Amino acid sequence: MHYEHSWVNHTLHFVDPVSGTHTNTIEGLWEMHIKCHITAMRGCSKKYLDGYIDEYMWRSWFFPTMASPGEFMCGLVQAVQRHPQQEE
Repeated sequence: MHYEHSWVNHTLHFVDPVSGTHTNTIEGLWEMHIKCHITAMRGCSKKYLDGYIDEYMWRSWFFPTMASPGEFMCGLVQAVQRHPQQEE
């Protein structure tokens, strides 16, 4: 996956005045969700961390928490429609 990397110099601002970039969202996401996901897996290797985060984000975009089988299938169909297989 492609991620946009932004940063904020916290010695000057908590929110970048030009871009509006801040760290609250990612820090909250990391603390409340990703960390719990990794803990539930009993940890992970640094080698696989990017892949685990990709998987977590993908699931959070297409599959609601506690999804019924029907909701899960709808999410799967949406994911396939939005991201068709790329030919090499």
